[in-house]
This record gives sequence, structure tokens and C-alpha cells, in this order.
Amino acid sequence: MANHSPRSLHRLPVGQQWARSCPAQPRTSRSNLQLCRLTQLVAEVLAGQRPAAQMRPLLSRQAYHLLWRRAGIYACTRRPRVRNTHLVSDYPDVTEVIALVSDGRRYRALALRVTFTESSWVCTHIETDAERRGG
Repeated sequence: MANHSPRSLHRLPVGQQWARSCPAQPRTSRSNLQLCRLTQLVAEVLAGQRPAAQMRPLLSRQAYHLLWRRAGIYACTRRPRVRNTHLVSDYPDVTEVIALVSDGRRYRALALRVTFTESSWVCTHIETDAERRGG
């Protein structure tokens, strides 16, 4: 697994499959790919395959706390894959990302709210179908 800095989100290579799974047009095609990549990175944290701290610059304090508490909740042995992504943009600088994530055995629902601030996307809320028990 490549170890990329979250600050280089806009420069990370995006597979052709991601481009096909991100059909919406909230800003530019480059922004669509950034949002798909952000969704993949969050899924990797939820699967316990990426440290939550690595995502800190891309998240609001509340979103970071949510992600940190849920890190590893998907608990899969294979790298999670964002299989389908739908982007909803009711306002120019706010987009909701709804994604279907596969770990090879099951599918999970993942939703992010992201805001475009100054020159980058910042995730402000995260929801998933899995909740950590006893915590």
C-alpha cells in the first residue's frame, strides 16, 4: 500500500474505475476525483488500513473525532474499494458524497459532507452504516 500524504490529495493517481464511478459534476472533474479519493481514504481508515491521524488536515474537528472513533470498524482483511459514488451538490461550496464500499465480502454505506474552503475540500461530517459498540 502506498503511503501518500493527505496534503497531496489532488496529486494522487486515480484509477480509471474511480473516474467511472464518480458521475456528478459539483465543481470540476478534478474536484470530482478529489472527492472520490477522499472517500477511498476515509474507507481505508474505517477498515483499519490507514491511520486516522493521516487524514487530520482534510477533516474538521468534529469529522476527525467521528473518524477516529470509528477507525477499524469495517475490520476487513482486504483493502476496501469504493464501488459506487454519488455526489449531491445543492450549494456551490458544499457537496454530499454517498458511496458504496466493498471489502470483498460485504458492502457498506458511507456518506461524507464536504465544504470547499479557500482552495481545498474539507470533510465536515461522516456517516456509515457501522457503529462501534461499547464505546
